[in-house]
Amino acid sequence: MDLWGNELEKKPIEINVYADEIISKKCPYLNNNWHYIGIIVEDLKQPLLKDVLAARHCNNFDINSPFYKKNNRPVHWADISSADEKNICKRWFQYILNPSTSSKKFYGYILGINDNNLNKEEFDPENNFNSKYNRFFRSSVKYALKCFFGNNKILIKNIYHEQGQQQLHEYFPWHTIHTLQQEEHNFHFEKNEIEFLPKDLKLDERSNLIQLCDCFMGATTNIIHGFEISNRAKYRIELLDIIFPLVKRMIHEPNNKNSSYLHSNRIMIRFFPKERTDLGDSKRYMNQFYNVRKLKYQDDKLGQQSFSF
Repeated sequence: MDLWGNELEKKPIEINVYADEIISKKCPYLNNNWHYIGIIVEDLKQPLLKDVLAARHCNNFDINSPFYKKNNRPVHWADISSADEKNICKRWFQYILNPSTSSKKFYGYILGINDNNLNKEEFDPENNFNSKYNRFFRSSVKYALKCFFGNNKILIKNIYHEQGQQQLHEYFPWHTIHTLQQEEHNFHFEKNEIEFLPKDLKLDERSNLIQLCDCFMGATTNIIHGFEISNRAKYRIELLDIIFPLVKRMIHEPNNKNSSYLHSNRIMIRFFPKERTDLGDSKRYMNQFYNVRKLKYQDDKLGQQSFSF
C-alpha cells in the first residue's frame, strides 16, 4: 500500500520464453508417430542465461584460456560426439537436477503429441505439420505459464524459437502472440512476433538456452522412445543415465511435491491426445492430456541387466 492506504498494483513477472521442437519419433511399442514441443521459461528477476553460461564455461570466461575454446562449441543433442560436448551438457543437466541452483530459475515444459490420434480434418492439408504446430505451440505456452506462475500478471518480453521452417509460415511468427493477448488478460507481450535465433551460439549467446532446450528434450524423448547404441552415441548414454531419475519422476510422479528435484509445476511433461475422437464428440477435449508412458530406455536397461545374468 502507498502512504494513503491505497493498494499498489503488483508488478508483472517479466519473462523470456525459449522453444524448440522434435519431429516424427516412432513409438517403439505401438509405432505411433510423435511430435514434441519443448519450452524453457526464464524469469528475468532470476536470470537463467547467466547460470547456463557459467555452467558451460565453468565460470572461466578468459578467451585466451585453453579451456575456453573447448567449452565454446555448439551442443546439439543428436550431434554430441566428443567429451567436450558431453561435459557441457553434463554440467547443464547437473544444474537442472540441483534444486538449490535451479528451483527458481529453470522452468521447463515438454508436450508430446500423438499424431496418429489427431483428426486430420482439423488441420490445413497443404501445410499439415505447421498447422498442428501453430495450435499446439500456443496451448503449450499458455499451459506452461499458468502452471509456473499461477494467476500473476506476466510480461512476456520475448518468445525465442530456433530458426527453422516455422519462421517461413504465414501465421506462426505472430499468431501465437496475437491470440494469447486476446485469450489471457494476465498475459502481456512486449513484442508482436516471435524472434528466431540461430543455432550458432557464437552469433547470439541466447542460443545457449535453445541448445539447453534441445538437449533436455532430446534426452527426455530418448528415454521414452529408446536409444540406439553406437560408438558415436556413447557419450549420450552417460547423459541419459544422469537425467533419467528426473524424467522418470516427471512422467510417473508429476505432482510429487516431496521430490528431491522440486519439479512439481516447474519441470513437466504431458502427452496428448489419449485417444482418437470424432469431430462431433463433445467430450473429445476432456481428459485427453496424460502423463504416464512406458520408458523404452528403462525397459532396455532392465533387459540388458537380466540378460547379463
